[in-house]
Amino acid sequence: MELAGKKVVITGASRGLGQALAISLAKMGAQLFLSARTTDSLNETCRLVEDTTGQVPLRYAVDLRNSEQIRSFAEAVQNESTEIDILINNGAMWLAGDFDSVSDEEISDTINSAAVGTTLSTRHFLPLLRRSKGADIVNMISVCGLLNVQHESAHEAFHAAKFAQAGFTDRLRHRLKPEGIRVIGVYPPDFDDVSPIDPEWSQPRDTRNDQSISNRHVVEAITFALTRDRICSINTIQLDTWPSA
Repeated sequence: MELAGKKVVITGASRGLGQALAISLAKMGAQLFLSARTTDSLNETCRLVEDTTGQVPLRYAVDLRNSEQIRSFAEAVQNESTEIDILINNGAMWLAGDFDSVSDEEISDTINSAAVGTTLSTRHFLPLLRRSKGADIVNMISVCGLLNVQHESAHEAFHAAKFAQAGFTDRLRHRLKPEGIRVIGVYPPDFDDVSPIDPEWSQPRDTRNDQSISNRHVVEAITFALTRDRICSINTIQLDTWPSA
């Protein structure tokens, strides 16, 4: 299974993992539909994709806390394409701090952007995914969506948002399996951001001194799952760091 010619929607594509996914999938020949809250940073992602691959991605300013913007996003993509092959729900808000140190609005925005945003994006893109000969939905969650994981800085609302995403992903997988639509939940720990256009992307890390992972490892895990024969479904990707031998 190759990704050349696949039509891919990526939310939260303005920086970090979203940007790395956009560049990497474009290099593999995928056609991109990208969204982010801020157009300036999204334009930079599109510029990097174009400079690297020659492809000009379609871009959309979408706040995942806003249901009308999500609906309009899906409608705009439908005007450009009759089908979508891959939806990557990557957009979400990070929230750190003690439980009572943040505002009600920050708590609400964190849960809405991740949990509600992922759910509504999937709902409105599902008709396009159903027209694909082999659709995949990838939900970027976090180890904060796993039981008994205690992140040193993540706020409780961030954990709540990621548990909601995890529950939604598990339920959706069972619902869509009879239709042949794969649903993949990705649970990475904290990772460093590296750009696919930088030399560091392809350089192995010295695991004796640096046991952290980068977004390259997350991208490689996702593309591995997406390129398996469709008789195989990798339902959950949980990344972790391991001490060197």
